[in-house]
This record gives sequence, C-alpha cells and structure tokens, in this order.
Amino acid sequence: MAYSEEIKAVYGNKIRIRVCGILENKGKYLFANHQKLNTENIFWNFPGGGVEDNETITDALKREFKEETQLDISVGRLCFVNQVLVPPLHAIELYFIVNAASFDAKMGFDPELDILSELKWMGESEFLELPSNHKPMVFSNIKSVNDVLSRFQS
Repeated sequence: MAYSEEIKAVYGNKIRIRVCGILENKGKYLFANHQKLNTENIFWNFPGGGVEDNETITDALKREFKEETQLDISVGRLCFVNQVLVPPLHAIELYFIVNAASFDAKMGFDPELDILSELKWMGESEFLELPSNHKPMVFSNIKSVNDVLSRFQS
C-alpha cells in the first residue's frame, strides 16, 4: 500500500482504533472512497473512522457515520475485527452492522484529513470485483461479503 506522506504523518507510528459501519439497503452496501491511501486515490471501505479519547466505540461510530454520510444510525452487533499492520501504520478495525431510518446518504467530510471523495451504494459483486488495492485486504480473497460476516456470527 502506497500511503501518502500526509497519512503517515497523521496516523503513523501509533496504534489506531477504527470503527466501521456496514449499512445495507436492498442488497447494496454503502461505501466511502478514501483518497491518499494508494497512488490511484481509490480505496473503498465502509464509512467510519477513529475513536477519540474518552469516547465509546458506539458513540464514535455514530459520530463518524454522521460526519461522512450525514446519516443518523443505530449500532447493531459487532461482525468482525480486522488488524491492519503496514508500517508505519497500525490499526485495529471493528466492523459493526448499522441501521438507519433513511438511506439518503450525502457526502460529508473527514475533520482530520480531507480524504473522502465519494459515497457509493455498491452491490456485493461490484465491490468484490474491485482490484485488491482498492479495498481493505480482509475483503481481497472472499467470494461474498457474507463469507466475512458469517464467520463471526454467533
């Protein structure tokens, strides 16, 4: 992964806790494109971001989702935990199912860095067909989003 110097300066050399929300509507999932994470500036992941000091994980996810998508959500179950370790970056990512009363997502912002460029509802096949460097590594070798989600269901 070819992270920009700006990304390395802000997030490098520390462990970052990230929360991500999986919002599904009629067979499509909401994704946000993050720039500066590779040379093509294309990196799709579920909306979310870092947990701040003295903030609960669920409050962080609600805040981040609102900032990025303008949607108010409720947080459901934890689906899986992913570790990203690509020095100098190290993140622990918690992926949750989320629900929303409205699916009218509007492009928001990232207050830490200006890295969000687009929101998009994608069907599973569209997301899975993305090149591996355009999505989180945890989704690179799966046949279905449910492959990841079902491994962690109780």
